[in-house]
Amino acid sequence: MNDTHDKCSGAPADARDGTAAGDLESPSAPEPRAPSAGDGLAESDGMVGAAADAEEARLVPQGNPLRWRGAAVSAAGALLTFVVMALAPQLRWGVPIGALGVAIAAIGLLDLLGTFDDPPERVATRVGIRDLLGPLALLGGGLVALFVLITLSVAGFFSPSPLSSDGAPTRLSLAVPAVAVPAAFLTAVIGAFRVGERLGPCRVDEAGAPRPLGRRHGFWLVAVVTLLYLPMLGSHSLTDPWETHYGEVAREILARNDWISLWWAQDGWFWSKPVLDFWMQALAMAAFGVRYRSGEMLSAAAEGRAPWPEWAVRLPVFALTLIAVYLLYKAVSRIFSRRAGLLAGLVLATMPQWFLVSHQTMTDMPFVATMAAAMALLLLGIHTDDAEEARVYEVDLGPLKVGLSAYHLVLGAILACALPQILYLLSRHVEIGLSPFGLHFRGDVFSSGSPGNCGLPGNEACRSVLPVLPGLQPALQALVWAQTLGIVLYASWGERRVQRLLFLSAWFFAALSTMAKGPAGFGLPVLCALGYVVVSRRYRDVLKMEIPVGLLVLACVALPWFVAMYARHGQPFTDRLLFHDMFKRAFTHVHDTNEGDDVSFRYYVWQLGYAMFPWTGLVPASLVWWLRRREGAAPGERGSADVRQGDASVFLAMWFLFGFALFSLMLTKFHHYILPAVPPAAMLTGILLDDMLRLDGRAGGLARRSIGASSPARSAAVASYERAMLGAVALGAALLVFLVGRDLAMVREGQPSQARLLHLFTYNYKRPWPQSLDFSAALWAFTAAAAALCLLLMVARWRRHVVYALLSLAVVFTAWGIDVYFVRTSPHWGQRETLLAYVRANQQIPGPLVAYQLNWKGENFYAGNRLAAFVSSGKKFQDYINEQKKKGVKTFYFVTEHGRTGSLSNELGSPRIFEKLTSIELNNKFLVVRATFE
Repeated sequence: MNDTHDKCSGAPADARDGTAAGDLESPSAPEPRAPSAGDGLAESDGMVGAAADAEEARLVPQGNPLRWRGAAVSAAGALLTFVVMALAPQLRWGVPIGALGVAIAAIGLLDLLGTFDDPPERVATRVGIRDLLGPLALLGGGLVALFVLITLSVAGFFSPSPLSSDGAPTRLSLAVPAVAVPAAFLTAVIGAFRVGERLGPCRVDEAGAPRPLGRRHGFWLVAVVTLLYLPMLGSHSLTDPWETHYGEVAREILARNDWISLWWAQDGWFWSKPVLDFWMQALAMAAFGVRYRSGEMLSAAAEGRAPWPEWAVRLPVFALTLIAVYLLYKAVSRIFSRRAGLLAGLVLATMPQWFLVSHQTMTDMPFVATMAAAMALLLLGIHTDDAEEARVYEVDLGPLKVGLSAYHLVLGAILACALPQILYLLSRHVEIGLSPFGLHFRGDVFSSGSPGNCGLPGNEACRSVLPVLPGLQPALQALVWAQTLGIVLYASWGERRVQRLLFLSAWFFAALSTMAKGPAGFGLPVLCALGYVVVSRRYRDVLKMEIPVGLLVLACVALPWFVAMYARHGQPFTDRLLFHDMFKRAFTHVHDTNEGDDVSFRYYVWQLGYAMFPWTGLVPASLVWWLRRREGAAPGERGSADVRQGDASVFLAMWFLFGFALFSLMLTKFHHYILPAVPPAAMLTGILLDDMLRLDGRAGGLARRSIGASSPARSAAVASYERAMLGAVALGAALLVFLVGRDLAMVREGQPSQARLLHLFTYNYKRPWPQSLDFSAALWAFTAAAAALCLLLMVARWRRHVVYALLSLAVVFTAWGIDVYFVRTSPHWGQRETLLAYVRANQQIPGPLVAYQLNWKGENFYAGNRLAAFVSSGKKFQDYINEQKKKGVKTFYFVTEHGRTGSLSNELGSPRIFEKLTSIELNNKFLVVRATFE
């Protein structure tokens, strides 16, 4: 691997020379110039005199003159989005059109501020639009192909034969999207690189030499993650209850056309989680054409196709996962080396809890991925020169010359998330009808109930509802957030310093994390940042972290939904979300499913062993390896790069310790709660692997780097110590990974064994393992190989090859875990196949669907909530059946659990025909029963 820095997908090969700059740096540094009034706050210690005093005195960096044409463009885009939001009938292409309007409005605002008109001395490169047409066509073609392929997969056009005879998806139905979707995505990635190459940021490396895409570590990391994660992303069932639970809430957003008040099937209002995951799923379902209305989710099966809505709901989680992995790679490569960053990214991508949860639409990956992105940007900002400015890349459009920089990426992202919320709040006072055309103004009125299902047993009747706080109307809220956003734009008007932009980006991702699962989204990054400042004694860095503006970003991005919900629902909402599902989960047991387990400190140590396999053996060593790094040289002998690496290691270690401590102290425990501790452990493990490769079998290689120009005797002594230490690490790693693998593979009475990987993200750990599946041989093979390779790390001259072999094993294990283990187990932990069986049977013999003694939510999601739900049966259930029989209904379909069929038959009074339509081999938990009466 080449260790030289590249601009678009890497940092320095050996960042110890302090020359790294990253993506936000220009290919060539600008000529030095005197400070001017537009430069903003001067942070450089070399600035002196009156000019420096003037710069330090300015609170807000001065921006370019206003361009009033931007106001008209922004108003046009905002009006387009507003009209789409206010329309009473929902448009099939409403989400793409609304997104286009938001993009136009954001560009208009940035143009209003004159941000495309930076002075010539900031321009790094200039390019004509014609030179960009080819790369833009490649990028656009990849994105269009991806959109079309996902849309066709969702509609089921790749599955002309819905299921094979045994109820499993056909190979042809899986093969086409498995190949075509990753190919389209990687085409778009290559197109994005070509655009950056022509435009300037990716043209050359820091030495001024061209660097082809094939030699960029970041690209290969993105390619590996894509090829591992994307092929089967949407080609298997959602998992009960988390995925279907949250998927049903997202479906109801579209069915109810209400993006504020969340609804949850027969349980009524949903107040348990913040909104980010539901918004992402709903936007994707609307964009890709999922049939979200009552009873239509799988209706394409009646037309001879097998629809895969799973592609739409999981794709946003994949995108966030990839962003997090790449940004963490950037942070590690900036401070350590590109190889260290690549190794760390691969370690993270091949850890089971990470790759399994990345295929789940639960709230945890949006929470952790955005938090990890914020942590990575914090690290990048801390280790970026505070005087470095973002370079401008000018595009000649003929009549216009547009200067693009990192500023537009950061502020554009903030606008893209804040503007739709403001416009949606305003649209709550207007309703536009099309047939006939009508324009109606009103106060905020919303509805309860599930449209199309109101009145079904288990579902509330639909009715109009007025907000609890009528004085806090959406328009007033929109005004507050618009003012907040305006202050953010004003405070950042002239900001061009890379460090400050990185910190603003970190605040933005912390806001998204808060929208995903609550205050820990920004609390944990803030805690780690402050802890880092205290440990490193870099107290002045606090003043550079954009805390005032960052808090405003947090407010205008993360808070509008919380305030709107409180205005509508009042104290019951905050009591449920903040006190029951956050405070009580921390200090009491809420929905706990760990009865009989030891939930002390040991609990997450135990689960992390499975969560990090096959890296389990090396993780403990990596968590303390940084201590040796900091103590390996006397203070006078350490260079600035060594200090940066030591400080970054402290930051990563604190991230792990704070995350582990926070969730270990909580009384309510689920296995997936520890996911926030996985990324820092993976980063430290990648750094450890990089140090192993640097030894390269040469005695004292790492020692000589650590102790500098020391005596040969001391170098030999440290080298001997290093060999002994790494030998002990290898021996301990082999033993530990074998014990963990044994727990995964060995079939023992009363032990979950093979199910332990599923338990990393599921809810009820007592659910039975299907007798038709046996992965013990494969798990034993992976265990033996991982233990043997860890043991071989003891041999210094083989170490480089062993590290690469271990990486290869982890990649193969990940592919097996996602494409074999997960795909084959998902029918038993979901309800896609059982509901498809109902759709096919109902086409032949119509009858209503009933959920009998069931509340897993898969039955609601896949049926579009079009079913009578009886969580508990008895007189109400029997009355409903009798009432339907009086109406002439002779055939009923019941979705239930295998163990409840006896009681179901008894309650039905032994119908003439009582047949099971799905087998225990297809789904060992759920089945569909058809009951026919005389």
